[in-house]
Amino acid sequence: MNIPQYSDLAQHWMLDKGIVFLNHGSFGATPIKILDQQTRYRHMMEREPVDFFVNQWPVLMAHSKQKLADFVSADPDDMVFVQNTTTGVNQILTSFPYEPGDEWLVSSHAYGACMQAMKHFSERNKIRLHVVEIPFPVEDDHQILKAIEDKLTDRTSLALIDHVSSATGMVFPIKKMVDFLRENGVCSLVDGAHAPGMVPLDIRQLNPDFYIANCHKWICAPKGSAFMYVKNERKEYIKPMIISHYNDMDCHGASHWANQFMWDGTHDFSAYFCVGDTLDYIEKLHPDGWEGVMNSNHQLVWNAGKLIAEKLGFELPLKEAYIGSILTLPMPDGEEGFPKFNETPPLKQKLYEKYQIQVPVFMFPKAPKQWLRISAQLYNNLAQYDYLADCLNQVL
Repeated sequence: MNIPQYSDLAQHWMLDKGIVFLNHGSFGATPIKILDQQTRYRHMMEREPVDFFVNQWPVLMAHSKQKLADFVSADPDDMVFVQNTTTGVNQILTSFPYEPGDEWLVSSHAYGACMQAMKHFSERNKIRLHVVEIPFPVEDDHQILKAIEDKLTDRTSLALIDHVSSATGMVFPIKKMVDFLRENGVCSLVDGAHAPGMVPLDIRQLNPDFYIANCHKWICAPKGSAFMYVKNERKEYIKPMIISHYNDMDCHGASHWANQFMWDGTHDFSAYFCVGDTLDYIEKLHPDGWEGVMNSNHQLVWNAGKLIAEKLGFELPLKEAYIGSILTLPMPDGEEGFPKFNETPPLKQKLYEKYQIQVPVFMFPKAPKQWLRISAQLYNNLAQYDYLADCLNQVL
């Protein structure tokens, strides 16, 4: 079988045309023009480092953050750039107030790094951690809310919940979940790693206590760009892990809290500067702007999932309403083992080495239950998923 071509829009990315890349969800992919812009920012920094960091750096940061704040509908003074979602989650857990005997909740769908962070901080602080076993496949929103309700006690103070699950690709009814937690006196920490650029996001309307998300995934900004949002009422106790310059800037003004996180030492901030540029760039790749990008990616992954399911003879695990731009498909049981990050199940290895398909295969909720996850971005087309289906038929 011949490897299918990418879509015409693939010209904007530097992806290896000899690989069928169906895994945008893991680390994203940044357009060539944005990488070039990142290089220009680095050249600005190196031509005159003192002028850059003293005079140009604050302007570039503020401009990019304002663009991002507009995109996710939030006040820029309630947001700070962080390197990734894992960093932001650790930042919140480091500062969150607690008393021994408090209880936290975490979804069974939680990303591995975030689950590890919840376990670490709960054990260190003598907090009881309850895993909310959310069913998969899921039939309706009530199942999700009931699973949370069953784990609530009068000592529950914080819940880490997913907007879009990395493991299952499920888009959770996040507004209902945040509202339910608030009504029960529980702070919501939303892992939104996959959400910006995949699904519409209005943080003001969602009104979570904390929201952390990546910009390098579906926004397509350079690696190492993410943001942390903290509701105004929670800022009092959320402090930076690194105290540095800007800690006393605008002490009595609206920007003081965000300023404390701005400077954690001299490093390459160019990924942050590029977030605003990337939002503008990707928007122009579809005639309907970002709404069109999201709808196009959703429709492609949904049609791809139906195509593969028909060819392999299985039912899709989720209804379309629970799908964004990633979709998890059931596979025959895998081998026991391969439970750790970066370990490669044989099915994934065969697809890559024999057919040049880059797609994640993993166990959920634990081995040997095996799944394959596909992503859809503007550079993909349906022929690539048809090729995957034919290769899976041969391998399986």
